[in-house]
Amino acid sequence: MNASVPASLLSRRSLLRAAGLAGAAAILPLTGCGAGASASKQDGVTTLRFMQNKPEVVDYFNQVIKDFEALNPDIKVIQDFNEGNFVPGLVRNDPPDVVTRGFAQATADFVKKGIFADLAGLPAASTINPEMQELISSWGQYNGTETSALPFSVAAAGVIYNRDIFDANGVAVPTTWDEFVAACETFKAAGIAPIYGTYKDPWTLAQGMFDYVAGGSLDVAEFFTNLTAAGAGISTAAPESFTNNFGPALPKMLQLASYAQNGAASKNYADGNAAFAKGQAAIYLQGPWALSQLVAANPAIRLGTFPLPVTNNPDDTKARVNVDMALSITRNTPNMAAAQRFVSYLLEPDVVNTYNEKNAAFSPLKEAPAVTNPQISGLNDSIKDARYFQGAVTYFPPSVPVNNYIQSFVYGKNGDQFLSALDDEWRRVAERTAV
Repeated sequence: MNASVPASLLSRRSLLRAAGLAGAAAILPLTGCGAGASASKQDGVTTLRFMQNKPEVVDYFNQVIKDFEALNPDIKVIQDFNEGNFVPGLVRNDPPDVVTRGFAQATADFVKKGIFADLAGLPAASTINPEMQELISSWGQYNGTETSALPFSVAAAGVIYNRDIFDANGVAVPTTWDEFVAACETFKAAGIAPIYGTYKDPWTLAQGMFDYVAGGSLDVAEFFTNLTAAGAGISTAAPESFTNNFGPALPKMLQLASYAQNGAASKNYADGNAAFAKGQAAIYLQGPWALSQLVAANPAIRLGTFPLPVTNNPDDTKARVNVDMALSITRNTPNMAAAQRFVSYLLEPDVVNTYNEKNAAFSPLKEAPAVTNPQISGLNDSIKDARYFQGAVTYFPPSVPVNNYIQSFVYGKNGDQFLSALDDEWRRVAERTAV
């Protein structure tokens, strides 16, 4: 299980760096091949450059490449796992041929600039679950119709729980908000911290309680579609505003915060992994990227994950998801036929399903088997029924320090100020980006 923390959840400094990369794409040529984009073919062998965004899965892809090359002796694939090379390659008009990226706003910006080729005609595209393809398409399509990326791996996040602590206290996995609160009260009465909080790292509040409660309370994608359409005219009084839509989520966020251990404000993500692995709390509001670290710290720990129920109707309960890896081909590659063969191979069931099984994630294929990993199998029904959402924080541009605003709200408990600030920030962004 090697899922890493999604880039969209990292520090403001990291986000600003990402914004700079996205901005660089605006100056790139979208047609024609410069000197750097010449065909990479020698002695009848085409060389592809494959850039993937996860250093921790290099060995897996090395084996995949070896198997692919054995079946395709006329193609050689060179793997590059330094995502920082992507934009410099674009600026030199010498980008990689095939790319994997986590798909959220930064990658959507590249799509809107026409950096990637249309993959809709690939037979492999028809094997993708349309609900998972929509996780990409919902960010916008080049020319309104193109399929610029195909999902390869979908990470799902929810409530990580200690199975032994639940069993020892006679607590079943809750399916409603009232049952979740009752479970927390049971743990509290037994002298066990219901939730381990790591508020020193504000991204953990953002992807955790904020995204989970917001996603379970409203249609996140629809909200941001309406908010974006409102543009610079947004105000606290507008029906599309944060103020008029996120209010009901705030009391539940604070209720979650009240169940954290003492001193949560001084604990960071690393502290939380160490403490939760030792059994110092029953619940951890984290994603699958934490699982391998928890098991490394305590191989005997028995973990599970369930989607946070935010209402008292179990049908409303949804999991937080993100497209952790999406496959694209750069539009100007001179090696298009070879790149298409490689992408098609990557989306063969034996390749894509095995990757996701090994990395505590979900395959995007229509015929993907149900996940059997007990650490995340509690999310199977949510994924199968497409009861999921992309986290609200992933829709914010890097210039908005949303993680810090969330942290300030949890500390200060001033909901009006918090939502008003988000409305003001969004309006300023809309004013700057208005055409």
